Amino acid sequence: MKCPHCNTGIHFEPETQKAYQIDDNENLESGYELIQGFCPECKRPIILMRYGQYKWVDGESEISNIHREEIIFPKFFSRSIDASIPDKYREVFNEANSVLILSPKASAALSRRLLQNILWEEYNIKRRDLNTEIAEFIKLPDLPKEISDEVDAIRNIGNFAAHPIKYQNTGEIVDVESGEAEWLLEVLEALLEFRFIQPNRAKARKASLNQKLQILGKPPMKS
Repeated sequence: MKCPHCNTGIHFEPETQKAYQIDDNENLESGYELIQGFCPECKRPIILMRYGQYKWVDGESEISNIHREEIIFPKFFSRSIDASIPDKYREVFNEANSVLILSPKASAALSRRLLQNILWEEYNIKRRDLNTEIAEFIKLPDLPKEISDEVDAIRNIGNFAAHPIKYQNTGEIVDVESGEAEWLLEVLEALLEFRFIQPNRAKARKASLNQKLQILGKPPMKS
């Protein structure tokens, strides 16, 4: 998993965990488990809640057949997004990230809409739906394979074939697949970095090089 504080991939080791039975006369075997631990990298606390089948084994309660897991602290992942990215994209990204834990459906809807706006405004790809736009985007020349593969995977992870409303009406709040909302945010991070941050870094490096060449009395690098 990724630490919601420092966004580092970690192996989370629980320090305490306690299972509880849900008081439900219709399903006496259902329950949830509270798990507390610390990120091994940033040392900050993480609390998870897992839902599944409640069992009493060897004098201890436990949860098996887990069907849902959510982070209840912190409330949202800490994702850094560079200030050089235009406000109109950064604000929507931050909103999608802030509601991820509370509502993956809402987060995914915001992310899909943001992706479509990026394709429209930055790549001039505006077609009948997001599915078609992604298909055209991944064919662009000079596009790194890792970017094209990640954007293309949005269609598979989101199961577009079974849920056409996701690409026909990108802002619609509909059911999401496991991990879909998180994947959308990760891909958007990579795409925004490729579109805005990397070119800015290249310009800064070129400007620095030309400054050094000028000091040495050499001609500047051509565009």
